[in-house]
Amino acid sequence: MSATAAQGAGRYVWDVGEEKATGYRAPYGTTKPLDEELLVPVNIWGEVRVPGYYDVPDGTDIARLISYAGGPTEFASLKSVKLTRPESGGADAVNIDYYLETGDVASMPVLRPGDTVYVSRNKKYAWREFIKVVSELAVIAGTVLLYIKVAEGD
Repeated sequence: MSATAAQGAGRYVWDVGEEKATGYRAPYGTTKPLDEELLVPVNIWGEVRVPGYYDVPDGTDIARLISYAGGPTEFASLKSVKLTRPESGGADAVNIDYYLETGDVASMPVLRPGDTVYVSRNKKYAWREFIKVVSELAVIAGTVLLYIKVAEGD
């Protein structure tokens, strides 16, 4: 007995059979029934809205995978997205900004089974964290100064 609960639209897809349920996240925009489409397992981590494991249609590029993952966060650095392939043993940098500016489809690698994509943080994130620490230190310093003034007033 086999049933598919939901297809595409970023929902979980469950195949139920032999009293065992397995699931995976299907990409947005899946149009063919899942049993008729070749899906490629990939991972996307880092500064995307919904990082994780995805089974994407064969022929999917990195830009589309980022879209499937809900798009980049405001802290994503799209100038140096890392693509790691199991067979290469290292990571290649892909410039998504270049693709967005030029529309050069050849600059977007097509994903292969087992690929991992990592979208790193931009400088805006580092500045935000720096300002957060400075503001916390300012609150502590203000509290200490207030305590000293009150202690001296006694």
